[in-house]
Amino acid sequence: MTMPVLADLLRWLAETPPEFREDPPLAAVLGDLLESLGHPDMDAAALARGEAGLKPRAERNRRLWILAACRLLWHPSFRLSVLPADGLRHLFAKELPGVAAITAADALITEEDRREELVRRTLRAVGMGLAGETLLESEDRFCQVDSVEGRLVARGAAERERRAREVREAMAREAARMAAARYSSE
Repeated sequence: MTMPVLADLLRWLAETPPEFREDPPLAAVLGDLLESLGHPDMDAAALARGEAGLKPRAERNRRLWILAACRLLWHPSFRLSVLPADGLRHLFAKELPGVAAITAADALITEEDRREELVRRTLRAVGMGLAGETLLESEDRFCQVDSVEGRLVARGAAERERRAREVREAMAREAARMAAARYSSE
């Protein structure tokens, strides 16, 4: 199996034809991709359908993330390899909808970190690595570009700051109460 080069994959994504961003029929694109990857038996329609009840904008965003992954997986580095069906299913059914829930697909056009996140999520899902990168380096870099984890960290920091502010306010109230009690007893 040939290890892909990150710069090649990022360029491949950056050069995605505009037609691919206009929401073509996802089930057909997925079906063609899965067949070319040796998985014609995978249910492309079910993967394309996704979750019921998503708002139209969120559903379109999910579809665009999956289309971007299809474009990425069309790169020769992937098509020349045997990719695990379970990994592909996980990518399309779990990983990408999770990212799409918090990050606009338009970021794939404007932000290299989002393209790199898509590359790294895809590689992790199919059990591949990048040329010239150790597993530890790969994991470290993924943590840096992971928008889902970044969102969790930001929420955690905001929650810790809220709690710290509440503690400071409670301490200030208690100090004021103690000062008032001292003055009133004198």
